[in-house]
Amino acid sequence: MDQVYLILIGTGIIMMLLAFFLQKKTPDDAVALSTQRQTDKAETEKSLQRLSKQEIALLSAEWQETRADLLYEIDFLKKKVEQLEQQWNERAAHAQAAVSAEQTQPTALPAEEDVDMLALRERYRRVFELSREGLSPDEIAKRLGAGRGEIDLIFTLAQKNERGLADA
Repeated sequence: MDQVYLILIGTGIIMMLLAFFLQKKTPDDAVALSTQRQTDKAETEKSLQRLSKQEIALLSAEWQETRADLLYEIDFLKKKVEQLEQQWNERAAHAQAAVSAEQTQPTALPAEEDVDMLALRERYRRVFELSREGLSPDEIAKRLGAGRGEIDLIFTLAQKNERGLADA
């Protein structure tokens, strides 16, 4: 059993020596590789310079074309803005004429009943809105500052109205 250990230790030492000697040879290879890399780098830089000149020419031509297109679009948009401003001024003149014509005619003030009716419709709408939110009639009355009887009356009238619509 001791002999197996000695053989393994000896093999390990031999492997380490071989690896050590092989590593010493690689710097020579590394010098050759670095020289080759420098040569490749120089060639690549020259190619890039040549390509850059060609690309610059292509990009310049493309830029000129794009610039011409943009200038054309700017001119088109300026004309469109002028047309729209002219239409706006014409409509403003028509509206001004209509306003001056209305001012010369007597205007009827909304009747007091119409104003009250609008307020009632808004109040009824708010009652039904709160009802859809799930509030009880008592809670609705508290929120709107109204009596419970008024809220019940609104719901009763709405139900009668719905029945009348269903009979029609």
